Amino acid sequence: MKYAVASQLYADAESQLKGAKQILDDCTWASCAAAVSWASGYAVTYTAAQGVAAFERSTGRVDRQGVSDAGGSLPEAVKTIAALGGRARYAKSWADAVEAAKQGAALMVWVQAGPQFYPAGLKVSAWHDRWAKWWGKTDPAHLRKGYGHMTSAGWCEDHGWQWACPTRDEKTAAEKYAVPVTEDQLRAIANSKVKAGKLKADFKALLIVTHPARKAAPAPVAPVATPAPQPINTGGRVAVAEQPKAAMPKREVQPLTASITPAPKPATPTVADQVGKALEGVNWEQVSGRALTAATGAAAAASKAKGAPAKMMAFIRYIKDNTGIDEALIEFVRTFVTVSISVALGLGIPLLDINGGDFRTVLSAGLASGLQVLVKYLDPKNSAFGIKEKP
Repeated sequence: MKYAVASQLYADAESQLKGAKQILDDCTWASCAAAVSWASGYAVTYTAAQGVAAFERSTGRVDRQGVSDAGGSLPEAVKTIAALGGRARYAKSWADAVEAAKQGAALMVWVQAGPQFYPAGLKVSAWHDRWAKWWGKTDPAHLRKGYGHMTSAGWCEDHGWQWACPTRDEKTAAEKYAVPVTEDQLRAIANSKVKAGKLKADFKALLIVTHPARKAAPAPVAPVATPAPQPINTGGRVAVAEQPKAAMPKREVQPLTASITPAPKPATPTVADQVGKALEGVNWEQVSGRALTAATGAAAAASKAKGAPAKMMAFIRYIKDNTGIDEALIEFVRTFVTVSISVALGLGIPLLDINGGDFRTVLSAGLASGLQVLVKYLDPKNSAFGIKEKP
């Protein structure tokens, strides 16, 4: 079974623009679509655009057109894969990932894309080749840094290891399917993040993706004639797939060709909506009066102290003792820490080895929960912090 590419070149309107106007920020969601399709044995087939839609549903983020703002992380990929009907988990080791792939799973492979990070002789997409040549002439330093990129891969008896970069063009015969690679090449691709100093182990760049439509390894299928592989400029040999093991009973799977349009979900109130609702009914005149009274009292307390540091402490102590702001701050910190740790543990993110993308996810969850304290602080029906309802 050949691994079909879900090309990010057709994910949305901005990806189909030409030249400098083109924005490709959907590699994660395109790779999620390709991985779930493969993991299902093509019982379902998703496009890159459907991957973007699943990302928006599962994360609450919106891919705004004309702005490079839809870059993703492994934790967000876990959510998106679930929205597509699959299941994703972090690889425990390289051997764990290999075993899962040979049982029919797909692998999400987070990479640092660039000639110096990929193994020598790797066949890259025409788009990536143009990217490397352009930056090599325009800004070699930028080329040396490479860029964060999400890809996917799979293994089967008849074609061996296959690596799918979403910058491949699914509408051209030469790039419709993933690139055949050896296990060593795939491991070197995963190791690109280690080489770039982003991760400490290659398997930490992997997610194992499964789907309930396929419980076991894919059955071997009849060989399909494919175009001869293009020569590589390094003179390396074309990788030979691993010898097949004992054949599994053949099972035919009909691919789903119709477009899958998820049913719309009711809009979820944002934090801003909740804050706005909480502000309704607050007696601002009364709140302003209390604030003025507190400030006046704090100033009076400060005037009795001697020296600037003592005056400042007296002012702060009066505010703490006579308002609810200190309790609100303590609750914010407690909520932020609790939710952040819970999200990290729930997604399998190692707390002592957290990377940039994971940190952003955990921080966002903690801030979102902490902002609920603001809602509580301003809720006229909640007197925990001293703000009362209109008389």
